[in-house]
Amino acid sequence: MKRILPFVLAVALLLTGCQKTPEEGIVKGKSSEALIEKAQTTPGQGALAQRVNAPEHYDAAFSNESGELTVTVDAAVTVPDADKVPIIRVKPAHITQAQTDVLMDTLVQGELYQFGIPRTKSEIADQIVEVKRQIAQGPSPEDEGTLFVTEDGQLTWEEYMRDIYLPMLQEQYDAAPETAEPQPATGLLTDDGSGLKSAGGVNTTDELGWESLIVYDSDNMDIPPSAQYVRAAAEGFIFAYNTAERFSQIVDYAGVDIDDLAPVTVTEAEARAMCDAVVQALDIPHMTLYAAAKKYGGGKEAPRCCWELQYTRDIGGVPVAYTSWSVGLPELPAGVSAAEAVYIAPWDYEKLNFYVNDDGIVGMNWQSPCQLTDTVTEDAALMDFADVADIFQKMFTVKYDGEAMDVTIDAVRLSYMRVSEQDKNYTGLLVPVWDFYGSQTRLLGNGETDTFYDPDQSLLTINAVDGTVVDRSLGY
Repeated sequence: MKRILPFVLAVALLLTGCQKTPEEGIVKGKSSEALIEKAQTTPGQGALAQRVNAPEHYDAAFSNESGELTVTVDAAVTVPDADKVPIIRVKPAHITQAQTDVLMDTLVQGELYQFGIPRTKSEIADQIVEVKRQIAQGPSPEDEGTLFVTEDGQLTWEEYMRDIYLPMLQEQYDAAPETAEPQPATGLLTDDGSGLKSAGGVNTTDELGWESLIVYDSDNMDIPPSAQYVRAAAEGFIFAYNTAERFSQIVDYAGVDIDDLAPVTVTEAEARAMCDAVVQALDIPHMTLYAAAKKYGGGKEAPRCCWELQYTRDIGGVPVAYTSWSVGLPELPAGVSAAEAVYIAPWDYEKLNFYVNDDGIVGMNWQSPCQLTDTVTEDAALMDFADVADIFQKMFTVKYDGEAMDVTIDAVRLSYMRVSEQDKNYTGLLVPVWDFYGSQTRLLGNGETDTFYDPDQSLLTINAVDGTVVDRSLGY
């Protein structure tokens, strides 16, 4: 588990003043090979905090050239209690049938039924009649000239409807029941014919309210494996997202003051014991609790309180930082067409969250599981913290140039981040990075201020090996 180490620098890092925004940022190539080569230089000896000369606390104050962006750093510095930090290669993993069985057995409290009710013969027969009518009339203006690509070549609209679509409906008709009732969920990962497998179901009872589990797995990583479980008592749907402790400015939801909601009586330790048991049964290597906090959420009706427990990988005492960032597609550089660009598939970060209240585990979200494949570097050489702090102050004004806001940095942490490898899809490296967390306050037109603070979203991330700035929204 991470902690703030009792290591004190003789000279505190206190830097104040107005900084001119560099005409060019600190530009370094993001070559995976160059990163690995730099990481393999002499790593140093002793605990990580001593190797990087990390202070217990980092203080600074600076602004951009216009003075519209001001930054105050009053931050605890957290360094993992570890003696080394290897760089490890990872790739996407599948959710297995055995893991699906664990989720069905440990989370689901009632009987689930398959999503949707099978279509009856009469319903499919009506569709067959309609398709035959369309074929007789010919394609609509929108369908005129449409070509369908199949394994045997291209087909016109008429050929596709007559030779492919109509026979498919006939097969469905032959297999369809005369009448249809909800079918019990089998819990088996079933392929829909496209390579996408799914399992799970849904049900609503007076005792449990609405309960649902859905698991996806696929060989096509454009649809990453995921699993989501939600259970709610009859009075409402629960999926937590607000926290009064850490999002202090968000105290009202749907006309309900969060401070008026009844707190849960289950303790953090009790909540963790429940979730640890599920994680252990899922058999995910190095997965452990990263953080826990009371949160509030709603949906259908009034919000309620519960614990959110965030789990991430921990390699030898160095955790992967949990992040609320999601990975998207990058914008194309000016003058570069889509055909000329190197395509990097968006690959979201692994997340495993549980939600626990006095009813037990009432929510779980697991997305983009990964697997550790090999150790690239046994122990990475890390930059001195003073150099990282210097890069932070220079690059923060570059990243947020043009923004008019007051920023307060209140936490700085060294941890792992999964960084995509250069020119490769769905392979990445767990690399040590420095994250800078804090709040952003802007002046609104009415004279009031608006403050945004997400403790799971770093405002700047710096590679601890080579000092490059990492964009968490892109994954590299």
